[in-house]
Amino acid sequence: MKSAQIPKLVGRLINLIVRVSPKLGARMALYLFRYPQAGKIKSKHAELLKDAETKTLYLNKSKIQTYRWKGEGKRVLLMHGWQSNSARWTPLLPGLQEKSYDVISMDAPAHGASGGRFFDAYQYALTLDVVVKYFNPEVIIAHSVGGLAALYYKSHFESNGIKKIISLGAPDRLIDLTTVFIKLLGFSEQTIKAYDREFTKFFENDQDYYNAADFVKKIDIPGAVIHDRNDKLNLYRDGVNIAENWKDSTFYTTSRLGHSLQSEEVYNIIMKELEKTKEAKIIT
Repeated sequence: MKSAQIPKLVGRLINLIVRVSPKLGARMALYLFRYPQAGKIKSKHAELLKDAETKTLYLNKSKIQTYRWKGEGKRVLLMHGWQSNSARWTPLLPGLQEKSYDVISMDAPAHGASGGRFFDAYQYALTLDVVVKYFNPEVIIAHSVGGLAALYYKSHFESNGIKKIISLGAPDRLIDLTTVFIKLLGFSEQTIKAYDREFTKFFENDQDYYNAADFVKKIDIPGAVIHDRNDKLNLYRDGVNIAENWKDSTFYTTSRLGHSLQSEEVYNIIMKELEKTKEAKIIT
């Protein structure tokens, strides 16, 4: 059986279950949407992170793994995206260390060496709150869904110490990601409606609420938005929407880098934005 056929078979199974029990089928679909199939730490990742100082924090007894490369400069927090981990930032580290930045990275829930089985932007924001309160970072650099979580966090939580957010390839509307998921599995209209109800019940907000372009309207700090024209996961228009609604932000367009945005061009932009960040007292 081809791997491309598996999602459709899973979708058909959930469609059948929804006919019998809409609640059970919808819950299964939501769990599947929130379940990362990759991103755990492997030996190659551990090798890249071996020089970091590790610190384990907890949210409701669930492990949050953090890594730190100490420096005397601005304290910077790195947040990876879906099905990734802190090792994705190692190409950026030499530049940050050269400038003596105090660098912290966190593994998202159910990713890297952190605990949990499920992941979503809201849960990521909750764990971010724990990390921010412990480390007091001045700048957040976040990729993909990490960017959505960071923007949600800054617009909903008390976080006065954060002076800037640099967002890389972040999605705007969560419902666009859901649409891709629904098409991949071939959900029926009945399943889609059941899923919508279960989502709203679980998160106490419907999917239309989770829009980064709306969150940034409430953010009173400067930021930078970096998005590639050839991003096939979170489309270029997402970056445009976020930047246009973020009053004090700078928008950077790249080309042919795709969603990962792993390049010297992007690293140089990040370093420039860090240099522009106002100095703030760092709490140890």
